[in-house]
Amino acid sequence: MRDGMRFWRRKKGAGVHQVNMRLEAGDIVGLIGPNGGGKTTLLHTIAGLWKPDSGSFRVLGRDAQEAGRRWVQRHIGFMPEQVVWTGSSTPRQVLERLITMRGGDDDAIKMLRLVGLRSRADSPLDSLSQGMEQRMTLATALLGEPTILLLDEPMNGLDPVAQAAFRGLLRQLADRGCAIIVSSHNLNEMERVVDRVAIMNRGQLVASGPMADVERRLALEQRLLLAGSGPKPDLSLLTSEGVIIEEQETRSVEEDWRYRLIRRAGRWEPGDRGLLTAAVEAAGGVVQLIHPLPAALEDLLGAVTGQDPEKVGLELEGDELVPMRTLEVDDDE
Repeated sequence: MRDGMRFWRRKKGAGVHQVNMRLEAGDIVGLIGPNGGGKTTLLHTIAGLWKPDSGSFRVLGRDAQEAGRRWVQRHIGFMPEQVVWTGSSTPRQVLERLITMRGGDDDAIKMLRLVGLRSRADSPLDSLSQGMEQRMTLATALLGEPTILLLDEPMNGLDPVAQAAFRGLLRQLADRGCAIIVSSHNLNEMERVVDRVAIMNRGQLVASGPMADVERRLALEQRLLLAGSGPKPDLSLLTSEGVIIEEQETRSVEEDWRYRLIRRAGRWEPGDRGLLTAAVEAAGGVVQLIHPLPAALEDLLGAVTGQDPEKVGLELEGDELVPMRTLEVDDDE
């Protein structure tokens, strides 16, 4: 997509605009932004549901408008947010009907097996859990083996176990060559599955690239999570270096303590993990967890726009736009 623009449907303003994005086979891109930031509008436009007011969009090298909506939609699968499946029909019956309507040759049972619903193929839709409903929606989006898969807030309502299974399925699809865009307002869930992020705010694509590189370019505070068992370690050396230490609630029975370590200047180096482990062991404890924490979405948007992070997500009146600079980060930088 190049210089894409789509006006809002229910309010004044430019809507989604100045969007430039490239998606390769096997990519998983996290489309991140606050509610109302334009994520769904962009996905609907890419899916061919809404026509862009300007700009161009190419699929497999062909201009989308010249190729026609039907040709484009044969290559794109779209999973809307929170589809509710009800009734006495079964997943197998629903998929077989959709396959017949599309004139396709997909195997309903094969699709249900792919998304982990084979055992519920002949169960009433009313009996499906929310996680199963999400998988059912994904199965319909995968009909026709699309080249591009668009997922709008697919993790909403899923418990941690279901989220982990869903992330594994997305990686499996990407390994098969499917290019995937996943929309979300939650950075924590996205960092575990996406290759790079595209951050939207008020209709604009304001930053893109691998998550760690985007944070580094914006000079955001570097956060590290440290948890362990046994006596608490002496971390006074870190405070002398300007590191803020915040005690957190433990999350598992193996943990006796948990800290969030915030480095305001510089970044955590690979050798720091060894130093932290040594401090824990010197106190007689055992490290259970050390891993970096992504910046909060409001911090990212605040860094890009120059606004107060607490106010950056507020609505603007009319067609007012916030001056923004787009931050692009190459994978090899």
